[in-house]
Amino acid sequence: MDKQTEVYKMASGLLHGIGRKKLEILIDKTNSLSSIFESSFSDLEKKSGIPIKTSKSLKRDNALMLANLNYAFNASHKIRSLFFMDDNYPYQLKECKDAPIQLNLLGKLSLESRKTVAVVGTRKCAPNSRHIVDEIISQLSGHEIVVVSGLASGIDTHVHQSCLDHKVETLAVLGHGLQMIYPYQNRLLAKEIIQAGGGLLSEFHCTQTPYKYSFPQRNRIIAGLADVTIVIESPLKGGAMITAELANSYSREVMAIPNSIMNKALQGGNHLIKKNKAHIITDTMDLFELMNWEKTSSPKKHCPLSYEEESLMQSIRKSGGVHIDELYDKTDLALSKIQALLTQLELKNYILSAPGLYYTAKPQCF
Repeated sequence: MDKQTEVYKMASGLLHGIGRKKLEILIDKTNSLSSIFESSFSDLEKKSGIPIKTSKSLKRDNALMLANLNYAFNASHKIRSLFFMDDNYPYQLKECKDAPIQLNLLGKLSLESRKTVAVVGTRKCAPNSRHIVDEIISQLSGHEIVVVSGLASGIDTHVHQSCLDHKVETLAVLGHGLQMIYPYQNRLLAKEIIQAGGGLLSEFHCTQTPYKYSFPQRNRIIAGLADVTIVIESPLKGGAMITAELANSYSREVMAIPNSIMNKALQGGNHLIKKNKAHIITDTMDLFELMNWEKTSSPKKHCPLSYEEESLMQSIRKSGGVHIDELYDKTDLALSKIQALLTQLELKNYILSAPGLYYTAKPQCF
């Protein structure tokens, strides 16, 4: 594909006041995408019937200037451009009337003909949310499923990190351009996603910074890409609820994990289930059965424990979450031995480590 055509595709998504439907009509009436940018305003009026005043309001020159900058940035960072009329544009999004005209994809991840699951939730999540996410993601491994989330703090971060841990391909959809990562703390996570064969996706110009409406706007892409959206935890209002509502509007499946009725701050999932806007999910088999996807591998099995490992596990279970120093105080074992045993317990899928040398028991189910 020649450079000018690619620039026109990018510029079409930057025209002022033009969505996908209007652009399709314009292309049809002018017979080509290039005509929209190369024709004089009077010729454009003759071809399409659009008044000269309206054509000028599209701000073609500004769109072309930004598109040239974006093209150069994409070329220098090996970012692929996905135009809504091209074959490489995700087929799920093609079904959504409000899908972006053009997308920028960084990474080797392929989105063509893939089973896709969105996993979303709140930034201010409960302490055990990492366990819940890990339990879901771990059982998606080996099923050629792409997991989509938004790279935000909280649930999104847990989702992408768990995908890396369990070798599940993951896609982060950003609410800003690819020239930056927000939040800043997730820069390393974003890099690891790319290195692991995943991707970062954005509809925004490379220089676009986050603003009030960019993340709700981003959520329609997450919902539109996914065959099914899973809500982990959410208040009654928030980005995850917006994503669930959008998924419903696209006639896509939505699932939600029921939360404790005692936690008044995280009743979004319960509300979706109660209003028949989401199927309940208590095990990943619920997902495979709903989507009629074949589950080709068994859940991860727990390996038997040695006497010393079992002794440590009892201390960890009793405490809920425990620091390594507490384990040292409660046992007669050397610190180096405790560290080795903790590593074995994590490898055997019994515990999860947290920053600061804290350890928690991994639940058998969620």
